[in-house]
Amino acid sequence: MDSSTPQWALRQYGDDADAIGVAAWKALEDTEEAVLDVRAVARSKHGFASGGARMTNQYERLIEHILDLGIEGTEIVKTGSWYRLPLVHDTVLFPVCAEVDGTEPPSHWPRGRDLSKLVQEIFAATSPEAKFWISDPIPGLDVAELVLRPSLAELAARDPRPELVLVWYEMNRSGLKRAWWGKAELLDESGNLRWLTERSLLTAPERTPLFAIPDRDADDRFDSGDLPEVPMTGRSDEERKLGTPPTTEVAEATEEDSAESDEG
Repeated sequence: MDSSTPQWALRQYGDDADAIGVAAWKALEDTEEAVLDVRAVARSKHGFASGGARMTNQYERLIEHILDLGIEGTEIVKTGSWYRLPLVHDTVLFPVCAEVDGTEPPSHWPRGRDLSKLVQEIFAATSPEAKFWISDPIPGLDVAELVLRPSLAELAARDPRPELVLVWYEMNRSGLKRAWWGKAELLDESGNLRWLTERSLLTAPERTPLFAIPDRDADDRFDSGDLPEVPMTGRSDEERKLGTPPTTEVAEATEEDSAESDEG
């Protein structure tokens, strides 16, 4: 096991913990690449195009990398919207983009991000609590329970009920900065969160080191050993006196040589 894998992930995912963490990180890297590619060709100072690339890729790339692991029992949860979420080892993985501010993930839904009814339903369908939104209800106050759409109601009706893992990451115009993951639940409609586990950093997987090839014995090399001594044959004294030029070997012209010269 990777020493950076948090204990809660080891308890939840067992031997698959490292692979799931790596898949989540690779999905974010792929999302970053798509965002930067779109931004480079958009020719616009506004972030509409790159924002759309981030929104779609953060879900699709996560599903892609989780499915590539081939873990038995993995499902794709339909949300009743344009995006879906992967469910692996009875946890739904939900990517959340936050602004870069240099602090740890706050206990509140990101400012400027939409805490839609669908997001509330996703939290509710995976919450261990039966009541939603009110942690300490006022006696006698009738609080309506959030009604879930059919796909999420089916999820909430399972025994055990799946849990939610947030893949919380920071990304700005220059790309991906930091990422965390951990279990969380939504406390109320204003976006307050309660983290049920530590918020653990996601990091790039270690690359396979390159191993140096050991030097072989010099005697095994094709160019090892002493160079041979080749005797040189010079002209005789008589040839030197007569000024006879040395005899050299001249290669005979071939048909290919003729053809090449004709092409010039």
